[in-house]
Amino acid sequence: MKPSALITVAALLVGGVGGYLVGSGKDGGNQEDSAKVESRPKKAVSGRSSSVTTSAGGSTGRGARTSGGLREILAEPGQTSRIMSLLEYYADLDPDQFDSEIQKLQGLPMSQRMLAMNLLFSRWAETDAKGSWERSRQMGFPEMFMARAGAVSGWAASNPESLAREYSDDPNEFGMGPGGRGKGDTAAMIAGEWAKQNPEAALKWARSLDGREGADAIAGIFNELSQQDPREALRMAATLGDDERGDAYESIAEAWAISDYAAADQWINSLGEGKEKVRFAAIESLANVSPSQAARETTKLPAGEERDELVAEVSREWARQDAPAAFDWLTESGSESAVEEGIGRVVGALSREDPERVLDYIDAQAAGEVRDNAVQGYVYGNREAPPAETIRLAETISGEEDRQRAVTRVAYEWARQDPQATLRYLENAEAIGEESRQRISEMAERVAAGEEVERPFRGPPGRR
Repeated sequence: MKPSALITVAALLVGGVGGYLVGSGKDGGNQEDSAKVESRPKKAVSGRSSSVTTSAGGSTGRGARTSGGLREILAEPGQTSRIMSLLEYYADLDPDQFDSEIQKLQGLPMSQRMLAMNLLFSRWAETDAKGSWERSRQMGFPEMFMARAGAVSGWAASNPESLAREYSDDPNEFGMGPGGRGKGDTAAMIAGEWAKQNPEAALKWARSLDGREGADAIAGIFNELSQQDPREALRMAATLGDDERGDAYESIAEAWAISDYAAADQWINSLGEGKEKVRFAAIESLANVSPSQAARETTKLPAGEERDELVAEVSREWARQDAPAAFDWLTESGSESAVEEGIGRVVGALSREDPERVLDYIDAQAAGEVRDNAVQGYVYGNREAPPAETIRLAETISGEEDRQRAVTRVAYEWARQDPQATLRYLENAEAIGEESRQRISEMAERVAAGEEVERPFRGPPGRR
């Protein structure tokens, strides 16, 4: 729900497999998932065969495979199968093979390269944490992000105390982005992993950090503890000062709301000052697993900008599961501000199921942000709508930048379907910049000549 730094995205996009690899490996060990929202047992990598049968009938370790073998793994059907095979492949590597493995990933599709890069550097960090980190810092864009995330997550899972010392000496060194950005996520990861082994020591270290990084580290600890025993987490939180305890309570609420919302709600009701912030955290987290229940819980929050933003967030999550229900709830129960914030994504989801209902809603809206966002949701969400009609709708968006972006998006799609009509439209189009007009014209001419072209736009910009 909240925006995440790349290190968090990297860990979660591959299902927490970096921590899985480091936690199990070939030696066995801590197999707890470092993902934020749940903890579940895993099969140890060592429990699976670490060899494959060759065409000659013999066997060879996965680590001895050529790059062709790696490509065979990445060509396997099913994401889970690929991940498990990559785990075995990298678990059998000798330390002096890690660097050469990077070259095997070049030229692969981006999604495969990023997945493998994260796992490779996680495994590397298990045997040579500093070496893995230093090599990740030499990577170019965009591989550097997944490599750094893998190196840090692997190092944190295998030896969080060591990484904590390095981090304390120079926090900016461990930011995932330019200028040291994202170092708070690193602190949270270190603290959370350390809390699995020694929560008291982890908490002492977290409290030694300054500002936002210290708060993030405390949140990482209590999120981890709350997944195992929320009441023990509360006991430890009681030893903190007011500000630190507030951060800890929000983290406890986020984890507890997913595992047992009724118990979390009962605890929140018992709190005094600061209760609202904790409840916001719980409902926002609940929306990830049960947006319909989260929608009902928003009525317990005080009216205002924060509730409006949360209502919009909940509606967007709900629309992924049940767009009509989310649309009804948002438009009937949300404030004008909440509707303005959330309607774009909700309409985008609904337009794929019931475009006529969306168009009726748009027609009923006065000019303004709500209508503009609804139109954008329809334009980006309903890829099957006739471009000749959709582009006229996009032209009615009042904001110049949003209008130009939406019209340009439809024009690209139109060029693929009817290049001649698109070229005629471009002759007098006012909502498309000259550079985009030229690119669309070239694309339409290529299509008219019989060439195949890919869709250049993937979805709507921003959160709306």
